[in-house]
Amino acid sequence: MSAFQQTEQAHQLEYLKRPCFEGLTGFHDRAFQFLPDYAHWNLAEPIREKARDLFNHPEPEHEIHWHTYASHGCSSQACCVNFLLPMADKPDMLSLWVDHVLGLQGAKVVPIETRSGTDWSLAFEWFPPTDYLNEANKKGIRPRGSNSTSVDAALQFDYNGEHHLLLIEWKYIEKYGSTRTAKDIAGDPTRDKRYSNIWKRPHGPIRSDTSLKLQDFYLNPWYQLLRQQMLAYHAENDPFSGFDRATVLHISPGGNDALKRVNGAAFQDCEGSNLFEAFRNLLDPQLSDRFRSITTEAAFAPLAGWPEADWLPWLRDRYPNLFAMQAMEHNR
Repeated sequence: MSAFQQTEQAHQLEYLKRPCFEGLTGFHDRAFQFLPDYAHWNLAEPIREKARDLFNHPEPEHEIHWHTYASHGCSSQACCVNFLLPMADKPDMLSLWVDHVLGLQGAKVVPIETRSGTDWSLAFEWFPPTDYLNEANKKGIRPRGSNSTSVDAALQFDYNGEHHLLLIEWKYIEKYGSTRTAKDIAGDPTRDKRYSNIWKRPHGPIRSDTSLKLQDFYLNPWYQLLRQQMLAYHAENDPFSGFDRATVLHISPGGNDALKRVNGAAFQDCEGSNLFEAFRNLLDPQLSDRFRSITTEAAFAPLAGWPEADWLPWLRDRYPNLFAMQAMEHNR
């Protein structure tokens, strides 16, 4: 366990000892995990019902799946929802946030989907309607949030006469190893069939002169980074998608140094001081700005100056270490 993981788990354990959570935690004897019937308590009180409305759907194929450990105190999915869901029905605020994280001025967020009769400016566990990565099951279905490539959140906006897609990937305490298990390797033939013709230029985002093989990318987090960048690339290059530009924005805590380390023997010679720089340098030079990374601290620094960000005190209480550090300069 990394130092950052230890710090965050210790805080969440202490946080969940508060009287309001008594009797709600202890799933599988884990003090930091909510019991199934109380998993929604992992979210801020004002957004619990909103999250239920957004994730549930009368048709199972349109339901948004919660991750296996979404009820964990250190769940990255719950963390993402806690930070972003309060803005999902506030397009003006979300537009200001997009300007901030992308260094723009004048972005205008527009609804990305309608669920249960409500327009949402932000979608969770989202993927494009078209199965660009050949991942649908035999029934032609891709579950949102499981067994298919999605992003933690997505939005669309207009800027300078162009229609943009922003795919957001969220990390919290994650770190990754340098080897793969035999069970994971057994799935490589399926991965080869899906991605072999869509990952590298001229038919994918990775630069054509790389000596890396597709199979090298099957090690996480490279595997996830590649699949999400392929989603962005093919959505942008599909003339019927409606998007002029598609960008992946990776958000993670500045203190999670273990996440930023370049893992895997095949990637040790990649240029870049950290994982995110190394991955961006593997993209075709014309596409290098389609991948951005920013610290959680920097991404949400403006909330302190927005009076309507009334959920900020709760965030600071729940995730103090994501606000205590000085906001770090992010990559553009």
